[in-house]
Amino acid sequence: MNYETISIERHDRVLLASWNRPEKLNAFNGLFFKEWIELLDAVNKDNTIGAIVCTGKGKAFSSGADVGEFASASKGNKTVKEYWEKYQPVAFEAKRMISSKPIIGAINGLALGAGLTCTFWFDFNLASTEAKFSMRFSKLGLTPELDSSWLLPKLIGLQKAKEMMLTGKIYNANEALEFGLITKIYEPHELIDEAIKTAQSIADNPSNTLHTIKEMVFEDMTTTSFTEIAQRSIDNFAYARKSDEHREALLALQEKRKPKFHDVEHMKKIIKKKKK
Repeated sequence: MNYETISIERHDRVLLASWNRPEKLNAFNGLFFKEWIELLDAVNKDNTIGAIVCTGKGKAFSSGADVGEFASASKGNKTVKEYWEKYQPVAFEAKRMISSKPIIGAINGLALGAGLTCTFWFDFNLASTEAKFSMRFSKLGLTPELDSSWLLPKLIGLQKAKEMMLTGKIYNANEALEFGLITKIYEPHELIDEAIKTAQSIADNPSNTLHTIKEMVFEDMTTTSFTEIAQRSIDNFAYARKSDEHREALLALQEKRKPKFHDVEHMKKIIKKKKK
């Protein structure tokens, strides 16, 4: 996996993905949206990767959309126009983000506009003491994108969400923590290591279980029927109890060892014993 706008590093079962346009404050261009889709598709097919950490190179996480490309597209740059029309609308769409391997945001600096709203689709976010956050759209005569007018109130509550969207104010890391935009704050030199450590603790868990949990949470958020929520909980739990992963977890407890969910040969033996 090689990309122009995203730098990647492997850390055991964790992939560190860094937005890699520091000279543009990691503004999202058309090529980024294309490469982000390609990256997620590749990661989700790779059984050796269990979680993703996203951060930005340089001083910013992301300053949002690269508005300079709007002018390029209007002047006839067909490639730029094609990338924006084809990839931007679906790069952070709900279906793609919900079905993805778990993603942790490591917000190292400015997260502005789409550079912030994309993180609402991450599973949770950590931040540096130097991070800044802004729903800048109203200042530019624009409306919130990436489904953020629906997501943000669910993350931080209606009143705070409207304050952020209507004022376009820039908030610091402590304010973001108070709002609930992020879960923890770290010193800049600690952020990535701590994010990777947290991601590894997630990646160690069974991939199928993580996928089901992500889907359950979103489905329960969007349904209006508590009966449906209750039945889904019963069905998924019953299915999980019969899974090979649960069997391995119980064996690991009995044998006082760590589960070997991602040891292919070991799990084959578990499945074989189960069939006998």
